[in-house]
Amino acid sequence: MLDAIAACTIRTSTGVRKETRMLTRRDILRQAGTAAVLATTAPWWVVRRAHAARREKLIVWMPVALAPQVDKLLQEQCYAYAKQAGLKEHEVQYSQIGTGQWLPKMVAALEAGNPPDVTQQGNAAVALYRSQGHLLEVTDLVEKLQQKGGEFFPISLNAVMYKGKAYGVPREVSPWPLVTRLDILEAAKVDPPKTWDEFIEVCKKLQKPPRLTGYGMCLGLATDTDNNVINTIWSYGGKLVEADNKTVALNAPGTVQAVKLIADMYQKHKIIPKGSVSWDNQGNNKAYQSRQVIFVLNPSSIYAHLAESDKELYEVTGMLPVPAGPAGAIEELSSGEWLLLKHNPYPEVAKGLVQYYMEPEHLQVVMEEGGGRWGPPFKGMYTSDFWQRPSFQHWRVMLDRGRQFASPGNMGPASGEVLATDVLARMMHRVLVENWEAEKAVEEAHHQVVAIYARYPEG
Repeated sequence: MLDAIAACTIRTSTGVRKETRMLTRRDILRQAGTAAVLATTAPWWVVRRAHAARREKLIVWMPVALAPQVDKLLQEQCYAYAKQAGLKEHEVQYSQIGTGQWLPKMVAALEAGNPPDVTQQGNAAVALYRSQGHLLEVTDLVEKLQQKGGEFFPISLNAVMYKGKAYGVPREVSPWPLVTRLDILEAAKVDPPKTWDEFIEVCKKLQKPPRLTGYGMCLGLATDTDNNVINTIWSYGGKLVEADNKTVALNAPGTVQAVKLIADMYQKHKIIPKGSVSWDNQGNNKAYQSRQVIFVLNPSSIYAHLAESDKELYEVTGMLPVPAGPAGAIEELSSGEWLLLKHNPYPEVAKGLVQYYMEPEHLQVVMEEGGGRWGPPFKGMYTSDFWQRPSFQHWRVMLDRGRQFASPGNMGPASGEVLATDVLARMMHRVLVENWEAEKAVEEAHHQVVAIYARYPEG
């Protein structure tokens, strides 16, 4: 299990002291997936500052992109907008937020009453903070962006809309392709597998355990496991919840078939590493990057990272469609959104910044400098030479047919809690570790999801 450290630096008249506390991965995910703000007591000095007169006209929190060139571009674009808008440099507070730090900082800032004006996040953050009353309604801005940039992908709009109004702005979208060692397939003169049955046979033929295993499927108690499992469930006709965001639908024949398939891949065919049941969200990335597996199911960030960390592996890595089951081939999609906080005394300044970031010429350079970590949320922005590269030849198909975790329902606090509490991962552990029958494990997981959704009237 990954841990994160929430740290704050307190400046006093006698010097500086640092306070740290450990947040487990589940702490962080649960905060993102549930509708209740954590009971984190803000220190007196933060509360006093929240009530003080504010110098800045624009406060921006930007999560680091794990690509220095992108971090630099986003900061430059912010200050270019500020200059255009007539803001002095001291009237802008721009902060880069490190990995694992955004959520604890946001929780503390909301409690103290001094959150940022503009920030960016995914993981159903718009649904969470909208349900708590923290977000500006930005329907006018979303409509304006579509008039200039074109139509958004449905997944991007679904992430920000509630009862016909927008409470966030689509910023990025990324599929979960089958990340593949094309060099191994080509050396063996093997075509990419199109179905799960073909996939199993290809893995059995090409793997050379223990040095090289076929499928680096995440099966630990981690959100990547839930995402990998739901993807397989979809291909067999199963789903988490119906489109009404209330009727839980997990306990179905398709889910049972998918669980049995995964169990066979792990236990019978032995194409999944035994140690994968103890992986965290980095386990599959590390297995692929260290050349221990042929396939992983992961967002495209793993591919973009290789461009900097292992150019040789990058050149022989492909992003292929997910194998099909009886219900077809369906990829999962992740999205990221701009959040504009309601407390902001200068909402038009904040809206202007997001509009500047989303201008097609500004957005395009950020997306392409990111190397394909994410793609634009506009359907019409995939015509440049960058997106015509062979590596991205399947992207558009995946974006058009892809789904989010709760599909056909929408992502929200309930589905966020399902992810945060590793319900599907625990379901698989019942089968793989405790030797439960698939039917019994699915039934238990279904009841757990029902209990979660019952706590959230909106889903």
